[in-house]
Formats: sequence, structure tokens, C-alpha cells
Amino acid sequence: MSKFIFPALVSNNYENGSLWVVNFPSLHGCWVEGPTKEDVLSRASSVLHEYLSGLIENGLSVPAPTEIILNDCWDMGEVVRIECVI
Repeated sequence: MSKFIFPALVSNNYENGSLWVVNFPSLHGCWVEGPTKEDVLSRASSVLHEYLSGLIENGLSVPAPTEIILNDCWDMGEVVRIECVI
């Protein structure tokens, strides 16, 4: 088993604040969206697991996590670390 930790951006800057998103910038097309911050954070680890498992099962390499750097004047969301074990 391997443990993976990826930075993610949590934001509700969508649908006038009614849609929350956890986006993994290091993983093209990997995100989860939902009605609340708690909802998306509770599902983020399983989405990460599914995405990385798909890469591994198809013989593709897992990209290295890249840090998210936010400029203090940007209101882009909160950076969190999401982990999963495969």
C-alpha cells in the first residue's frame, strides 16, 4: 500500500456561492463538487483514491504533487491537504 497526499483548493466561488468545489490542480480533471464545504471535504479522499487508482491500473504514472501558492490579494479559496491509501 502507498499513501498519497495532494494539495487541493477548496472554494465556493461558483454559482454565486451555492456550489462548493475541491480541486486538485496537480491532477488534470480531478475535482469534487457539492452543496456544502463539509460535503466536498468528506468525499475528496475517495475521489482522489479513484483518480489515482485509475492511473495506476492503466499503467500511468502518478504525477508529483505540486504546491499551491496563493497571492494574499486573491480570493481563490483555502488550500488543504487530502490523503488516500492505495
